[in-house]
Amino acid sequence: MMEQNDMSVKERVEKLKQTPTINFSITKCATDVYQEFIEFCRKEANDSYAFGLKLLLDSRKQNIKETVLYESLMEIKDVLDIHEQKIKALEEGPVEKKSPKTMGSGKK
Repeated sequence: MMEQNDMSVKERVEKLKQTPTINFSITKCATDVYQEFIEFCRKEANDSYAFGLKLLLDSRKQNIKETVLYESLMEIKDVLDIHEQKIKALEEGPVEKKSPKTMGSGKK
């Protein structure tokens, strides 16, 4: 079985055509949105509105995954920055430890 990334747009459209379908319409759509959608479908989906819609929905899912991965990356970067600071502090030399002052600790 071929992966979806390996299939051409035409093959993906054909696969989509083989699945059960339903007709629907969109009313009161802004003209510029409609024009942008049909241009997208012409370029990216071989003039198939159904496949163009599927591509847009898939890209939305992909954007969510990218957002989650980016947030995870930023969390890891923050932790890494903290550890880098600790390493630099250790490389600079030993930190003087102050002993607690108690009665009689000054008599030496």
